Amino acid sequence: MKIKYLISIILVTSISFVSAQEMADPSSVTTANSQITEVRLDGFEDASFWKVAMPIDQGVISRVSRNGKPIEIDTDDWKARDAKYGIPASYAKERVLGVKVEYIARGYNWFTVVPVKPVVIEGITQSISVWVAGRNYNHWMKMVLQDFYGKERHVFVDRLRFIGWKELKVSIPETVVQRDFHFVDKIGIKFNGFVIECDPIETFGVYYLYLDELRAVTDVFNEKTRDLDDMVDDW
Repeated sequence: MKIKYLISIILVTSISFVSAQEMADPSSVTTANSQITEVRLDGFEDASFWKVAMPIDQGVISRVSRNGKPIEIDTDDWKARDAKYGIPASYAKERVLGVKVEYIARGYNWFTVVPVKPVVIEGITQSISVWVAGRNYNHWMKMVLQDFYGKERHVFVDRLRFIGWKELKVSIPETVVQRDFHFVDKIGIKFNGFVIECDPIETFGVYYLYLDELRAVTDVFNEKTRDLDDMVDDW
């Protein structure tokens, strides 16, 4: 009896462990009230869609479109990722956004990279990712989001201590409000850009930053199941 009881416990534990592993991957979650997908927010192909700024007593900043891309976005894995979420393979991907900072003073400097118009993300956003070439500096990258109530929230992404391209991903914390249960036609957040907080030890000379492929993983269940005859509260 003891042996049979022990075997039963092992089987139950194993099943629970496998289930937990499957649930850890958002793309594998299929329930009655969720529909997870990935959307391409911007490819940074045109620099005119982006604005850069920094305090005038800290330095001079400029931006430009540059030919280039992360080599990973030409791999079969990346193409399979696009196909999985229905992202057309015909989008332009030959250019990136280049940002150049020329420091005139050392200190706790900072600069921003923001879209000309906030980028609306439909559904309940789970994560946002972007490809970055940060030139191995100790600067901090933050993401600026506008929550359901229109308040700006800053979310830490990562330090830029790496060489070459790297895809940085940040999970959206629960403190960024994305919905009000009274409304189903207003859920979601807006992407308002990036803030780079510079390490004061490395605020000298010229600094270059490159950005490509801004994407979001979002749950669009409410958008797909919304009643077409429901009134919109926009008057």
